Amino acid sequence: MYASAIPGLIMLSFDDSVTHTSETKLIRCSNSWDMHRLDQTNQLLRRMVYSGVDVKAAVQNLEGIMMAAPIYAWYWQVLNWGVISWSLCLVCFGGSWRDSGISLAMGLVAGMMNLAAQKFSGYTNFFEVSVSILAGILSAALAKWGCFGATSLSATVVLLPGLVMTTGVIELASRHMIAGTVRIFYALLLAFIIAYGLLVGVEIYNRIAGNPVLDNALLDLSQCQGLTKWSWFGTFPAGIISISILVNIHWRHWVSVTTIAGVSYGVFWLFKFHLMLDDLAPVVASFVLGLVANTWSKYTGQTAYMILLPGMMFLVPGSVGVRGFSSLLSKDGAQGAQLALQMITTCLSIMMGLFASSFLVYPRGKQNSALLTV
Repeated sequence: MYASAIPGLIMLSFDDSVTHTSETKLIRCSNSWDMHRLDQTNQLLRRMVYSGVDVKAAVQNLEGIMMAAPIYAWYWQVLNWGVISWSLCLVCFGGSWRDSGISLAMGLVAGMMNLAAQKFSGYTNFFEVSVSILAGILSAALAKWGCFGATSLSATVVLLPGLVMTTGVIELASRHMIAGTVRIFYALLLAFIIAYGLLVGVEIYNRIAGNPVLDNALLDLSQCQGLTKWSWFGTFPAGIISISILVNIHWRHWVSVTTIAGVSYGVFWLFKFHLMLDDLAPVVASFVLGLVANTWSKYTGQTAYMILLPGMMFLVPGSVGVRGFSSLLSKDGAQGAQLALQMITTCLSIMMGLFASSFLVYPRGKQNSALLTV
C-alpha cells in the first residue's frame, strides 16, 4: 500500500502482486486540528507495533476514536474564542487591559459566528470575510477607547494564517511540493481576505459615522499602550491553555504543554527583548521547543506534534502577513514589502529550529512510526 496526502485529500494505492493490478482510493477530508484524536491514533499505532494488537481489533478501536463525541462542548469552544482573543491581545499584540476587554467581547462574537458556520454549510465560505468586516466595524467604533491594531487583530487571531504559512514552508523544505505550495497560497489568500475585510469594515463605519474616524485600517501595533513585558508571563498560561482547547488537546496534557511552551517562550523573550537578537530569537526558540517536545515524546510516548503545537502557534507570524497586506491596500508598498519579508524569514527560522531539533533527537529518524514534528 502506498499513501499520499495533500490538503483536503488522501490518496491510497493498493497493489495486488497476484493479478498485477492496482486500485487507488481517494478520500476527501476537512482541514482541522484535533490533537486528542491524533494522540489516540498514535497510541493505537504504538500498541500495534510494540504490543501486537490484532489489526481487526485496531480497526474497531480506530472507528471508535473517529466516532467519539468532542471532548469540549460547543459552549466551551465559544467561550474559548473570547479567552484566546483576551490573552493574545495582551501577550502578542501589545494591548492594554481595556484593549483586552474589547477583544474578549469581539472574540465571543467571532466564536458564535464560528458555531453558525459549523451548523450552516452555506455560511462557511463567507465566514472569514464576515468576521473580518465585523471586527473592522467594531474596532473602528471603539477606537476612542482601544487600540485599533490590537483589538482588530485579537478579534481575528484564530483566523490568522501564520501556522498554515509555517506548515507550508516546512512541507516545501521536506520536498512535499504540492502540499507546501497549496498551503502557502492559501495562507497568503487568507491574510489578504482578513486585511481586506478589516479595511472594508473601517470604511463601512466611516460612512455610518459621517466622518472618517480612521483613514484606513491602521494596524501599527507601536501605537498601542501595552502592559509591561513581565506581565506577559501571568497571561501566557491562559493563552496556551486556550490554544490547547482550540486544537482539542485533552486537559490531562495541559501541564506538559504549558511547561514546554513556557520554556520555548522564555528563550524567545530572552533573545528578543534582552539580547536584542531579533533574527535568532525564533530560530533558537523553535529549536528549544522541538528539542524538548521530541525528547518528551521519546521517553513518555506522547505525540510530539501535540506537545509542541500550542507553543509553535505563539511563534508563527500570522499577524505580520495581515499587517503587510493591510499596508499594501493602504498604498504603503514599502512597509507592506518589509512585513511580507519578515513573515517569510520568521517561517524559515521556525523551520530551521524544528528540523535541527528533530535531527538531534532522531538522527536516523523513527523506525516504527512517523516523525511527528510538523
